[in-house]
Amino acid sequence: MAQTESWFKAMHTDCENARSEAFLSRIKDLKVVALDCDGVLFDSKDANIRFYTHIMEVVGRPPLLAEQHEYIHMHPVRQSLLYLIGNDGEDFERAYSYFTTIDFEPFNGYLQQEPGLTDFLKLAQSRYRTALATNRTVSTLQLLRRYDLSQYFDLVMSASDVQHPKPHPEIMERILSNFCVLPEQVVYIGDSKVDETFARATGVLFIAYKNPLLEADLHIAHFDELRFLFTRDASESST
Repeated sequence: MAQTESWFKAMHTDCENARSEAFLSRIKDLKVVALDCDGVLFDSKDANIRFYTHIMEVVGRPPLLAEQHEYIHMHPVRQSLLYLIGNDGEDFERAYSYFTTIDFEPFNGYLQQEPGLTDFLKLAQSRYRTALATNRTVSTLQLLRRYDLSQYFDLVMSASDVQHPKPHPEIMERILSNFCVLPEQVVYIGDSKVDETFARATGVLFIAYKNPLLEADLHIAHFDELRFLFTRDASESST
């Protein structure tokens, strides 16, 4: 039994190394590591459900349905409220107006920071430029401050900073412009179909986090799986 377990562990390690090498072979002079927020920095589904449930209660709407949870996890507030309420002028305006007055702090307390995140961000910032690309809006900076993560990002781009949120490429276009880099010099870590579409639309390499159903250049379930980005210069992969 012990020999069998050792064999499986060795096979798993070999597979992980092969995937890492294949991914490195596609990187040409990596310059920027960009990440999504919800589902990548944090497990935020419980917080999001509580947030929108609260707004629905205030405007007299029924509780969220289970099939609505995934959408609100991926999209900014305006789009999510339109999805939940529909284009019903009065109720939508009441809900959105109330949203602008909300103190996000009680809901932020339900977020769970992903394991290994801080160590990964420290390593990433020591080697590359770092960016946050999120469909969150006005709560983004408050959230980063609460969890002491602001220091690890050279650039923060939220849906509040652009006309078109993800999956439209505007956020990534701003990141590319800010750092004066090409798409092939950027890796983007996301967890949703919106992130997959966003990465494909901009030509950056896409790492899917905890979502094996996405089409991605690499799949990971823990940030420790990306340590190979720091054990040697990614630019060596092109030589």
